[in-house]
Amino acid sequence: MTKNIFKKCICFVLCGTMASTLAFTTGGVKEAKAVNPIVQDVYTADPAPMTCSDGRLYVYTSHDEDETLNGFFTMNDWKCYSTTDMVNWTDHGTVLSYHEFEWAKENSSWACQCIERNGKFYMYVPINAKNGQTAIGVAVADSPTGPFVDPIGEPLIGPAPNYIDPTVWIDSDGQAYLYWGNPDLFCVKLNEDMISYDKDLNEDGFVNGIKTWNLETRDFPELSSVTDDNKYISSGEYANDASDELKDAQSQFGVGIRVDNKKVRRPTLYEEGPWFYGRNGHYYMVYAANGIPERIDYSMSDSPLGPWEYKGVILDETMEDNDGTGSFTNHSGVVDYKGHSYIFYHTGRLNDGHGYHRSVAIEEITYNDDGTIETAPMTNNGVDAVDTLNPFERVEAETIEYSNSLKASDKDRLGKYGVEKEPVADTPSDVCLTDIQNEDYVCVRNVDFTQWGAVSFTASCASDAGNGKSAGKIELYLDSTDGDCIGECDVVAGADDKTFVENKIELDKNVVKGIHDLYLVFTGDDSKDNLFRFDYWKFTQGSVPTATPTQAPVLNPTQAPAANPTQAPAAQAPVMAPVQTKDKAADTSVSVPGKVKSIKAVSKKKKITVKWKKTKNAKGYRVRYTLDKKFKKGVKSIKTRKTRVVIKKLKKGKTYFIKVDAFAADKKNYGKVSSVVKVKVK
Repeated sequence: MTKNIFKKCICFVLCGTMASTLAFTTGGVKEAKAVNPIVQDVYTADPAPMTCSDGRLYVYTSHDEDETLNGFFTMNDWKCYSTTDMVNWTDHGTVLSYHEFEWAKENSSWACQCIERNGKFYMYVPINAKNGQTAIGVAVADSPTGPFVDPIGEPLIGPAPNYIDPTVWIDSDGQAYLYWGNPDLFCVKLNEDMISYDKDLNEDGFVNGIKTWNLETRDFPELSSVTDDNKYISSGEYANDASDELKDAQSQFGVGIRVDNKKVRRPTLYEEGPWFYGRNGHYYMVYAANGIPERIDYSMSDSPLGPWEYKGVILDETMEDNDGTGSFTNHSGVVDYKGHSYIFYHTGRLNDGHGYHRSVAIEEITYNDDGTIETAPMTNNGVDAVDTLNPFERVEAETIEYSNSLKASDKDRLGKYGVEKEPVADTPSDVCLTDIQNEDYVCVRNVDFTQWGAVSFTASCASDAGNGKSAGKIELYLDSTDGDCIGECDVVAGADDKTFVENKIELDKNVVKGIHDLYLVFTGDDSKDNLFRFDYWKFTQGSVPTATPTQAPVLNPTQAPAANPTQAPAAQAPVMAPVQTKDKAADTSVSVPGKVKSIKAVSKKKKITVKWKKTKNAKGYRVRYTLDKKFKKGVKSIKTRKTRVVIKKLKKGKTYFIKVDAFAADKKNYGKVSSVVKVKVK
C-alpha cells in the first residue's frame, strides 16, 4: 500500500475506558456484522455444522475446485472451519479426501457430516465407488480437525444408485440414526461403535437394516398417465386425486409441482440434502426442496423415524436483493450455539461463483413455541457476533472475517483477491496465509483490547527475501482500512520461506483500547507475488491493576425477609459486593419493547408496503405475513431496524395477513404483537 492511498497514523486517546464487555453489550462500540459467504479464498459447499466439546463450533464443507471437469461438479476433498463468535472463522485446511478410501473413485467428495461421540469424531461421506455407484463411507479421528482414517476399508452403506448426502444424529437415549438419499430417503440405526449397523433388522419398516421413504415418481405407478394439461401438475391439483400412498408421502414432505415434459418430475417437495436433528422433544428433517433452483424446506415428527409432517419453507431460493442465490442446488445444516440457532447453506454469490462454484453462508433462525421454524431471508450480511475475540492469546493468521485487496474494484464481490492459504508444514490442519501481495488485507471482527489496552504486537512470518532483510510490513488499522493506524510491523525474513520468525512492535496502550474490528494490511514490493507467509499473531495486554479486596457488607437482621412459614428457615448466605467479570456485564436487564401500533399496509404491483410507528425499547422489528389468517401455514418473516418494509414477489389477487412485533437488544425478548391487517395484492 502506498503512502498516498491512506496513512492516518494518528495517536489519540479513546474515551471508552469502560470494561470491555460493557462496551460490547451497551452499544457504545460499533456492532460488527459478518459477511456472507464466510470463506472467500476457495469455493465451499454443503455445510455441516457441529458444536464440539472444546467449546468451538466447527463447520465441515465440501470443496468445489477452481477448475471444473466436463462442466460438472469437481470435488476431491473436505475442508473444516471453526469459530467461537460466528464472525471470525479459523481455516483448518483439508481434513479428509477421497484418497483415504481405497475403494473410492476420484472427483466424488460430496456432502458430508461429522459428529462427536465418546471423544472420537465420526465423519460420514458420500463417495463414488470404483464401480461408479454412490456409497456412504465413514472416517474416524481423535480430533475434530483430523487426521481422519477409514476404519473399515469398505463402504458403510452401498454402493447403490443415489446414496448421497448422509446426515447423522445421536438421540437422548444414545441411539444414533443415519439418514441419506436423493430422490428417495433412507435411514439406518447405527450401532454404538458408529461404524456399523444391524443388517438383519427386519421390523418397524426396516428391511435388511434399512428403512425407506419412497418419494420418486417411479414409486407411484398411477403418475405415469398424469400430464400437466391445464396446469394439473404445476398447480398441485393432481394431489387431490392421488393414491393413499402418495397422499401420505405428500403429507410428510409436501406436494411436488415440478414438471418434466408435462410429466410429474417429483411427487413431493423433497429433493436431496437431508439434515436430521432433534430439539426440545421435536425431530426435524430439513432438506433441499422444490426443484431448480432449490430452496430449504422442513418436516417435523414426534419420533426420530417419523412419520413426518410437512411444515413449510425455511429459506426460499431468492436473496434479499431478489437476484437469486446464483446456485441451482442448496444444502443446509442447522445448529444451536451460544443461545442462538443458525442455518448454514450455500450460494453462488462469491466472485466468479455459480452452480459449480458455491460458497457457504449463514443465517440466524427463530423457533416458535410449538417448535416450528420462522422463514428466514438469505442475506449478504450474515449474522451478528455472539462473542469477542481475545487478541492476547495466539490467533492463527487464517482466522478471518473476510479478506480482499485494496486494488479490488468496489463492484467486485468478495473473494478471489487478497490472500490465499496453505499448510504450514506436513500437517494439513495447520494453515498459514500465503500469496500475500502489496495492498492485500484481512479483517478480524470484534477484537477485545479491554480497558487496559495493548502495549505490543507480534507476528510470526516467513519469507525468501533473504536472512535479516525486510520482506514487507503489516499495518494495523482500527475499524476500517482507512481508519486509525495503530502501528506498522516490519516483517524481517529468516533463513528461508519455511523458517518462521516472530516480529514485534510496541504500541500505545492509550490508543489500542476497547472493542474494534482489526484490519491487517500487507505492504511491500508491488512486483512480488508473495511478500511473506503469515502463521499467527498476538497482542500483549497492558498491565492490569491489582484489585483491592472489598469487605462484604454486614446484613442487617431487621432487613432480612420473613421466612416462609411452610418451610424451615434457610441458612443466611453472606452478602457479597457485586464483582464485574470479563465475561458478564454488570447490568444484564433487558427492556422489553411495547406493542407495535398504527400498522398500515398498501399494495402495488405485486408488492405490499408496510409501515408502523416507532416502538419504545425496540432494537428492531419482525414482520410476519401469510395467506393463512390463522398464521399456522406458510408464514414468512422479515426482520428490520426500520419502521417500514416492502414485501415483494407476492401473488396477484391473493389476500395476505400481516402482523408486526418488536424485539429487544438481546433479540430474544419480543413485545406484544400488533393487530393483524389484511391486504389484497394488486
